[in-house]
Amino acid sequence: MRLRAVAVALCFFSLARADEPGKQSSGQSSGHPSGPELLAKMDHAMNAFKDATWDCKLRVKEPSGQWRELTFTTYQKSPGKRLVRFTGGDNKGMNVLVESADVVYVYLPDFKRVRRMGTHVKNQNFGGSDFSSEDMSQTSFAGVFDAKVVGEDAASFILELTAKPGLDLECPKLKVWLGKEPMQPTRIEYMDASGKKLKTQERLDYKKDSPEHWQPMRIVVTDHRRNDHASEIDFLSSKIDTGLSDDLFSVRTLQR
Repeated sequence: MRLRAVAVALCFFSLARADEPGKQSSGQSSGHPSGPELLAKMDHAMNAFKDATWDCKLRVKEPSGQWRELTFTTYQKSPGKRLVRFTGGDNKGMNVLVESADVVYVYLPDFKRVRRMGTHVKNQNFGGSDFSSEDMSQTSFAGVFDAKVVGEDAASFILELTAKPGLDLECPKLKVWLGKEPMQPTRIEYMDASGKKLKTQERLDYKKDSPEHWQPMRIVVTDHRRNDHASEIDFLSSKIDTGLSDDLFSVRTLQR
């Protein structure tokens, strides 16, 4: 359970009104931005802040039909500092500091100690949910994927992303519906190397929380390998550019 909780922290670099994908045109229309240009605009829109604080609730539907909840607060400072404090559920009192995707420290309240975690936690689902760190851990996509435009509908550009050579990803192919307003993803389909769809993620209910940033207030992931089992994260509040101190993102802070 603790390792799964660490994966929550690894998921929140880039969680940023999902329209259902409509009829697609084929290929890229003349005069439209290229795939790399659109991906760069998406990256910029997702990270248009200096710091952010989110209060979140994860809801997982159990086989019994009951919903299980876990709550946490995420503090983030661009480009890559992150602190997650668990406030309710099985991991209450646990704190996680992410210095990078490969450097993670966790405070375990039962033992009153801080330990550094291995990189294997990136590949785990957390809390028995359908979310994994690889789903959403990138602060940006352009450094990991090559992009091409494969279609367009009234609300979105449709991009096909392929992992750059040499990267070992669970889902090396993505299909992204990039909303034209805001310039952020509204739907992402995750595929394996053969093109088989494994998961679908929807980013819903976008809210403008600063002059330049829009935040989806609800994220839903459906795992097609688990009979379309679904989990969701609700963003209860979003605060942008409040002036978070660098001192907040330290190993010493974990024990407070």
